[in-house]
Order: sequence, then structure tokens, then C-alpha cells
Amino acid sequence: MNGPALPARRERIAGVAGAEAIAETDPIARPRTIAGTAAIACLPLLLLWPALRHAIESRMLLHMLVEFPALLASGWAVRRMCPASGPMRALSLAWRQLDWRGWTGATLLSAVTAVWMIPTLLDLALLTPAVAAAKHGAWWLAGWAIADSWGRLDPELRLWMLGNLAWMTGTAGLLYLDAPQRLCVNYLQDDQRLTGIALIALALLLGALGLREAMRPPASP
Repeated sequence: MNGPALPARRERIAGVAGAEAIAETDPIARPRTIAGTAAIACLPLLLLWPALRHAIESRMLLHMLVEFPALLASGWAVRRMCPASGPMRALSLAWRQLDWRGWTGATLLSAVTAVWMIPTLLDLALLTPAVAAAKHGAWWLAGWAIADSWGRLDPELRLWMLGNLAWMTGTAGLLYLDAPQRLCVNYLQDDQRLTGIALIALALLLGALGLREAMRPPASP
């Protein structure tokens, strides 16, 4: 009795797997996912609207915890939408030659995060167009890189990266919160303290993600 049932079950499993593969490769099968990714990729275009850019960058909290993640997410989304052929494939292959097991992407994201926690650079980004352009490019490139690197990172390195990001954001948050005076010329001390609290909350979230990564059972061989 089990003989005829096993082939039928295998066929059903193969059919489900085939449908999932088609859904992942066929752009028509997942229009909502593609539309959402495209919308995220276009987020930096909103900053071309001067009123919106000024509204975001006039508050330290929005500058660091809305604009920075939006640029990072945009780079990630563009990388996820890259076609598997043509010039983008050549660029991806060239990047992988430099990004051994995801180390380069992880290092780039950590470096960008550390640099843009410096208060002086926040002021310069508001006053100097070249620094503002470097800010946009650095965060976008970090998102583009980590989108490809994350899946190739060893679990131990993922844990290290999340812990490192949590440590950096938490340290910056405590600095902003406890500083007796303004660290940025363009932001009030109350805004600075609120940003510090938000950075500490972000550090706790990253730490929780790190613990979740550490508790995840290893993949079966």
C-alpha cells in the first residue's frame, strides 16, 4: 500500500518546490514583493524634495534614525533587484572577488556606522554639499554591499557584526544622552538627548537580534 503512495507524495513535494522556485524567479508571481522592493530602492529620491529633506535633517533623531536607515535600505533593495545577467552580473561577480565570505561587506557597514556617529560629521553634512554627498553614497553603498554579503557570512561573524553595531550605537547613545553640552552646532541639546535614547533602544534591538542569531540551531549538514 505504501508503494503507490510514495511516488504520489514525492510528486506533490516536487510540485510545491517547483511552484516556490517559479514564485521566486518569476517577477509576475510576486508583484507585491517587487513593488515594495522598488519603492524602498527609490527612497533617496524623496530627499530631492528640499522641504522634506530640511524637515528630516533639521532634527537629529530623524537625520540619524530615518535618513541613514532609508539610504541603507535603498542600497540593499537595489542590490536585491539587480538582474542576473548583463553589466550588473559582472559587477556582482567582481564584488564577490573582493568580498571573501562576506567579510568586506560586514567591515564596510561597521566602518560607515562608526564614522557617521561622529557629531562633527553631522554638522558638516548640513553645511558642506560634498560631505552630504559622501554621506548618501557611503550609506547607500553599505546597504548594497551587505545585501550580498549577509547570506554568505558565517553565523559567528553575523553575531560579531550585530554585537559590534549594538556596541557602537549604544556607546554613541550614552554619549549623546550624558553630554553636558551640545555636541552638534545645528541641533539643540534636547534633540541630542532624545536621539541618545533612541540610539540606546536601537542598540538593545540589535543585541536582541544578535542573541536570536546565537540561539539559532546550526544548519544540518
